[in-house]
Amino acid sequence: MPGTACNDNNANTINDVWSANCTCSGTAVTFDCEGVANGSALPGTSCDDGNASTGNDTWTANCQCVGQLIDCMGVAGGTALPGTSCNDNNANTINDVWSANCTCAGTLVTFDCEGVANGSALPGTACNDNNTNTINDVWSANCTCAGTAVTFDCEGVANGTAQPGTSCDDGNASTGNDTWNANCQCVGQVIDCMGVAGGTALPGTSCNDNNANTINDVWSANCTCSGTAVTFDCEGVANGIGLPGTVLR
Repeated sequence: MPGTACNDNNANTINDVWSANCTCSGTAVTFDCEGVANGSALPGTSCDDGNASTGNDTWTANCQCVGQLIDCMGVAGGTALPGTSCNDNNANTINDVWSANCTCAGTLVTFDCEGVANGSALPGTACNDNNTNTINDVWSANCTCAGTAVTFDCEGVANGTAQPGTSCDDGNASTGNDTWNANCQCVGQVIDCMGVAGGTALPGTSCNDNNANTINDVWSANCTCSGTAVTFDCEGVANGIGLPGTVLR
């Protein structure tokens, strides 16, 4: 009878029935992703990929059962993945991220000397103590910004090297060994007639002109060593008083 089962002897059909005109025919077989003829496991429908780390599993166009990765918030296909930002609800951490095991944790906050979380104003680094009488200001171990007190040297340089007792140049070619004195005057020693700074061969002091015919050699104002020419008196004394016309003793 029409509507009753029959067999159309076609292996590619199922549910064969007699039609109204007494033709025995079935529904063409379409195998689903699980190999079931005309089954419901079709691409785009849900499945179970057997992976507990995924959700929303569906059959793909080529009948692979694939799910979306469950993120750190338990959402399949969510964005809270390891390495992405999160909030660990700890006010003492910054730069919170999800770890590989889905723990949300941040870097512990260390406040610098200016109160900035993990800032660069750390002890030993440069700062400004706003004191014009100091230089080389740095943060101390207890976060006090302080510098070295300025001491101006003899040339007016803050903490300079031109200190009393150090060398300088007084601009006088007649002196040498110039040094800053206690009141920051640049003073040199007079160069003597022998070219020695601070030497004793000064004008008016004795010298030797290497002339046997002179005596009482002294340095002149222009550093010429010269003596008085020798004149022998009647007693043979150089520049003696036994001269003609004088009384004999």
